[in-house]
Amino acid sequence: MKLEKFNRFVKSSYTLEIRQKNKLVFRSKQKGILGLLAFIKKHGQGYKNLIVFDKVVGQAAALLFVYLRVKEVFAFMGSQTAVMVLQRSKIKLHFLKIVPKILNKAKTDFCPMEKLSQGKTPPAFYRALTSCVDKKENDIIA
Repeated sequence: MKLEKFNRFVKSSYTLEIRQKNKLVFRSKQKGILGLLAFIKKHGQGYKNLIVFDKVVGQAAALLFVYLRVKEVFAFMGSQTAVMVLQRSKIKLHFLKIVPKILNKAKTDFCPMEKLSQGKTPPAFYRALTSCVDKKENDIIA
């Protein structure tokens, strides 16, 4: 059942789906980890035993999944560091493809979120991420 839904998700235009049991509780088309961040801002850590479908999972997303106490993650592609983070936290993972690292859009360096997440615990990364996003939003407003 989960695998069937994941296969439909992979073919869809959505970048993130979050489920609790068989019920869809959140869906996003936002790029990167913005959809995941929107879910956390809206729901906090209020859900338990979540199942996540994502297109790309790096260390940054993995840390947020740990922060949310996610139960299981399905992704088209995941990084080796994401595998380590999820396994260490005993989160089941199903990646169709595992890559050494998640790169930036130009494919010249690490993804900026991967850089920001290095060496941080899940709560510390969430705080750093929200601080970074809030600063960008304030720069846009000013």
